[in-house]
Amino acid sequence: MRSLSVLGFVAIVVLVAYSGSSYAQDAVPVGSYQQTCSDISAKKDTVSAKCKDDKGKSHSTKLTGFGECSDIANKNGELQCTVSADKASSSVPHGSYRDTCRSIQMKGATLHAICRSNDGHEAPATFVHPDRCSEGLANLNGVLNCQVSDILPPGSYISTCKDVRMKGTTLYASCNNGKDQWMSAELHEAHRCSGDIANQNGTLRCEPIRPPEKH
Repeated sequence: MRSLSVLGFVAIVVLVAYSGSSYAQDAVPVGSYQQTCSDISAKKDTVSAKCKDDKGKSHSTKLTGFGECSDIANKNGELQCTVSADKASSSVPHGSYRDTCRSIQMKGATLHAICRSNDGHEAPATFVHPDRCSEGLANLNGVLNCQVSDILPPGSYISTCKDVRMKGTTLYASCNNGKDQWMSAELHEAHRCSGDIANQNGTLRCEPIRPPEKH
């Protein structure tokens, strides 16, 4: 009888363990990534996995906020969220930035995305209170800005400034001072700058274009 009791106890332990593993598996979000990823686990709103790239090499990758994803895909060893057009239109701000940004999601009042610059490089980008942009958001060389109808003057400032806008002939922006601090900046008669409009430590300046040095 004692041996039967021990066997019964072992059976219960095995059954509980099996039920727990089934529950953990059910918590893992579904998606096409499961075809090429392994060691998949989920904790709160973050899914982790080891996914193969195009050459078959595995990479550890994570994706946060997968609840808004219509599909989770493996893109060259990285987990990416795909949002259906209907869901995207209702959950994230509108704007032309969607054409050159991916992994778009809202966290509180801040929009997070991975955006492509003019040279094809992709990097994380954020924008606080995108709801204040009446015309939506635009990706200006990898930096998220309010989309405006006015034509903005070209210049290197675009890569380190945001909230760029023109009012009359004055250019307004919020520019990074090199210490991860955003400074209010403005440049009067910006349309008359024949050189480069540059961000100098959080200040907009019109710099003449220097001719190449002769050797």
